[in-house]
Amino acid sequence: MKSNPAVLKFQKECFANYLTDIQNKVNGFPKRYVYPDGNPIRPVIPVQTTTNKIMLVGAFPSARFEQRNGKLIPVGDNLAPFGPEHYFDGSQVRIQESTESLHKNYFPQLGIERTDLWITDIVKIYLYPDKHLKNFDSSGFVDTHKLFPKIAEASLEWFKEELKVCNPKLIITLGEVAARVVSQNSKPSLDGVIRDLSYADNIKIVHLAHPEIRRRNPEWDKRTKVHLRELAKQIKKYL
Repeated sequence: MKSNPAVLKFQKECFANYLTDIQNKVNGFPKRYVYPDGNPIRPVIPVQTTTNKIMLVGAFPSARFEQRNGKLIPVGDNLAPFGPEHYFDGSQVRIQESTESLHKNYFPQLGIERTDLWITDIVKIYLYPDKHLKNFDSSGFVDTHKLFPKIAEASLEWFKEELKVCNPKLIITLGEVAARVVSQNSKPSLDGVIRDLSYADNIKIVHLAHPEIRRRNPEWDKRTKVHLRELAKQIKKYL
C-alpha cells in the first residue's frame, strides 16, 4: 500500500519528537521513560489513517502486559491506537478489550468500517497509573497518569497538526477525558449529538461513551445504544 507523504511525515515526526517534546514541556515528567524491564516507552503512532472522512479519538494508549506472581506488569507498547491485539501474557491470551468492543458494539451499529477512520489518541504514550505501579518495584518511577491534564495540554499542538493531515469531516471522541480535551470544553456531553468544533472550520464533533464505561456500567451501555442509533442516521454524509 502506497503511503500518503503528508501522513508519513507526521508519523515520522511524531515518533521521533513527541516524547522529547512532552519531557521538555511538562514539569515532573521523567527524562528516562521506560517499562519495568527497561524497555523504552515510545509514542503509539496512528496507523489506521484514512483522510477526509472520520477521526476517532481516545485519551491515551494502554500497554501490553505480563502476568508475574499473579500481578499484571506493563512490558511493551500497544501496536497502534485501538489496534487489534491478541497475545499470551504468561497466564492467558489477552486481547485489547476496547478495540474488540469498537468492532462489536460501535462500528456495526454506526454502519462504518475501521477502514473509514483515522484512529488516534490525544496523548500518544502509555501513562503509569498508581494501580500499575503497585504491581512491581516502582522506586524511581512516576505516576504519569496524574500528569495527564498537563500532558494533554502539551499534546494539543501535535493534535492540531494531526487534524491538518487527516482533514476529517467529523471527529468522534470516546470517553469524557478525550471529549474535554478535543472540544476544549470542561463539561462536554457524551450524548451522541453532532456539534461544530470551535477552533476548526468545517469540522464537526460528537462525543460517545468509552467502551470501558459501557462494560462496567449498564446504564451507560443503555444510553450509548440509543446515541449510536441516532448517530447512525447522520453519519453517512461524513464518509
